[in-house]
Amino acid sequence: MKKLLKKLFVPLLASAPVSAIATSFLGHGIPIFMIHRIKVEGQSNSGISPDHLRRCLRYLKDKDYTFVSLEDIIGSLNNQITLPKKSVSFTMDDGFLEQAEIAAPIFLEFNCPLTFFIITGLLDQILWPWDAQVSWIIDNTNKNHVVLKFEDEILNMILGNKNNRRNAREEIRNVIKEMNSESIPEIINNLADAADVQLPITAPNPYKSLNWEMARELESKGIRFAPHSMTHRILSKLNKKSAEEEIIGSWKILESELSNPLKVFCYPTGRVLDFGPREINILKKESFIGAVATLPGSVDNNSAALLYCLPRFELPDNMTDFIQYCSWIERANHNYLFSHSQI
Repeated sequence: MKKLLKKLFVPLLASAPVSAIATSFLGHGIPIFMIHRIKVEGQSNSGISPDHLRRCLRYLKDKDYTFVSLEDIIGSLNNQITLPKKSVSFTMDDGFLEQAEIAAPIFLEFNCPLTFFIITGLLDQILWPWDAQVSWIIDNTNKNHVVLKFEDEILNMILGNKNNRRNAREEIRNVIKEMNSESIPEIINNLADAADVQLPITAPNPYKSLNWEMARELESKGIRFAPHSMTHRILSKLNKKSAEEEIIGSWKILESELSNPLKVFCYPTGRVLDFGPREINILKKESFIGAVATLPGSVDNNSAALLYCLPRFELPDNMTDFIQYCSWIERANHNYLFSHSQI
């Protein structure tokens, strides 16, 4: 019932007359959306469907929103320039093949700026992300029960159905995120052994990446590329030297492969505990103009202090939530939750 009411009332509350009144009191925020995976017909990967992405972009066009680039937003914060009131920005993380072959052309079709954050080791074809490896192992094991031992914890995972496997993937990822990132290769190998799975050296479907030639072609059409680290390891779980290598190394590779990369960093996994003052100081020292996280929220004229941890919304898989994030409703919701958290 709650979902039905939300589906009915959100479009009404986001209508032009109501929005005009609400934003006069609440001000304007610019949502930055992030996309990870795109659904591919015939593959089991989860993600946003191409049709849904088109619906989102068509909605914004029909409702007279302005597409702005991430660089536009950072420039406006640095120079205290006000962007159009109904502005929206899009980013995409990682560098998987379907992102380039399916999602990027849709953004070009709508003439919508896109910042594509890539894991350089993925495009170099020398690795595939550890969290993708976890998913592949769990999805491809024939076992219905797997035990994974850590130093101070044991995971007993039932894998009898899809829900079990989805929960197991999430559980393993959450445990790994809290561990020293240097130990990830050993953990992945232990998981593969426990699952009795031979882990491919190069990324299998659906984890194949685009290559640099494809990236250069997309760049020539207006897609901006930016660094998302070399290996997708969590920076706060690395020593300073390794964290610097992930940041600086990924940028240098982008500089060598592309004509006009954007010097904005995307923190791997991007939670509040995944980066901190050390990483921000590295970025500032290396003259990065900003960085994005995965903390939900919109950007406004008061967000200059967040230049190195810009908030982003995961692109929802339904129109109701998408409309809410693009409107004053989410801003009101955020203000309400913030005020009550201070009580």
